Amino acid sequence: MTLNSKTLLFVLCLFVISNKLVAIPKLKTAPYLFLTQIDSLIKQKNISNDMTQLELLILYNDALAEKHPDSIKIFKKLAILNADLDQPKDAYIFTKKYINNTLDFSILNDRAYNVIRDSEEYKELSESFLLQIDWPTFLFLYVALIGFFFTIIINFSKKSNRYAKLFISGFVGVHSLFILEFVLYISNIQYKLPHTYLMASVGALLYGPLLYFYFKSVTYNFKFKIIDLLHFLPTLILLVFLFPMYSLSSNEKIEIMLELDNSYNINRYIIFISKVISLVIYAILIGKIQFSHRKKGASSEYKERPVDKWKKTIYRIHIIYLISYIIYGLPVSGILLSFPYFINYIQVSIMSVMVVYLAYMAYVQPEIFKHDYALKSSVMSLEKYQKSGLTNALSQELKENLIKLFVEDKVYKENNINLEVLSKRLNTTRHNTSQIINEHFNINFFELINKFRIKEAICILKEDIHGSLNIIDIAYEVGYNNKVTFNKAFKKETSLTPSEFINSQFKKNI
Repeated sequence: MTLNSKTLLFVLCLFVISNKLVAIPKLKTAPYLFLTQIDSLIKQKNISNDMTQLELLILYNDALAEKHPDSIKIFKKLAILNADLDQPKDAYIFTKKYINNTLDFSILNDRAYNVIRDSEEYKELSESFLLQIDWPTFLFLYVALIGFFFTIIINFSKKSNRYAKLFISGFVGVHSLFILEFVLYISNIQYKLPHTYLMASVGALLYGPLLYFYFKSVTYNFKFKIIDLLHFLPTLILLVFLFPMYSLSSNEKIEIMLELDNSYNINRYIIFISKVISLVIYAILIGKIQFSHRKKGASSEYKERPVDKWKKTIYRIHIIYLISYIIYGLPVSGILLSFPYFINYIQVSIMSVMVVYLAYMAYVQPEIFKHDYALKSSVMSLEKYQKSGLTNALSQELKENLIKLFVEDKVYKENNINLEVLSKRLNTTRHNTSQIINEHFNINFFELINKFRIKEAICILKEDIHGSLNIIDIAYEVGYNNKVTFNKAFKKETSLTPSEFINSQFKKNI
């Protein structure tokens, strides 16, 4: 080999070695570029193709692997780059990391996410962090607003037990608050209003006492006393227990919602267990009220009263709610590992049914909320006749004789009929006659007389096809002494005056 060839080979080797030595530092120093330097590189390269983006992606990943001081910003860069490169899995991972570190959900508004909008990963991110408005959300919100409206408006009703309306409005109010919190949760609005987190939990132990005192108020004409405040002591204790969590900052509450801070998980156990115990205890107490009151009173006529039907329905819904809450609470509190998500909706749906039912009854049958006289008179009559000494056998015999006098003899048509005269016909005392009417028909003597008289008058009016009879003649025929009294009794029973009733019958016959 000649000298020139040796020299040429030596120069070539130096050239190769120098290239390798130059390349090595580039690869090693790239990850240590600061984020501002990386951003300047982007501008210098004028990125416009995927290959350059892939190179940049590698650059960011290398920087992250080397624990770059700007790693949180790198999470954002990687999330957006992966989204833009249609890599939804990686975009999901880095988006979650960025949000968990910054609590900044606005990253999902970046246009890069349009590329992966149809992916399952994006849908999960969207459902977890972005505003969600669908028909269940709207429906539950509507029910909550109905409940709040009922809570306010029922307290303006007159001629009602003020304790009863206070308790039932409070009962509906705490349910409505829970439904509203659920709406904020499923719509992700709670991230915007973090201080609403667990806002309804402070009322978790109010459901039972409020319903219990309402049943006592409408059944026994109960009056609230200072000692009864002990029933609300557990709620006060729960409030003290939850106060440290309620006093947290917005960001700290969001971290709890994102399950980044598990130090308050014990709250779920305490709320769930204490609420179940409370609901069970008060379900038993309310059941005793229902059973004992029915046992004292009652005939079939008593059981069929609208007020008793609706109380029975409310109690049944309460029991169903208790069962559903246990099923819902076991997984939510962490006692069970997993559960179908629709269980959340079942429990809130039962709550919603209860709220809507109460509001509907307030609209259709306002007397149930406005007047508790039927219940009062029933209880008063039970107390009045408790020591009368009237046996069951004699009571049944007098009832049968009374029905015979009204149905067969039509004593109500006598214009001089009164309790004294009726008692003589039954061969018993005024006291016993009054007791029989109250216990077996759940009305007083005058209401019983009017019912039979108006029923007789209706039959006469229906048979008078040609309208040849005068109203005053019909009044005299059924036992009334004047037209005014007859008109009032007729309208009270049928919601129509005799003239209006005649006109309605005439239209039917045309």
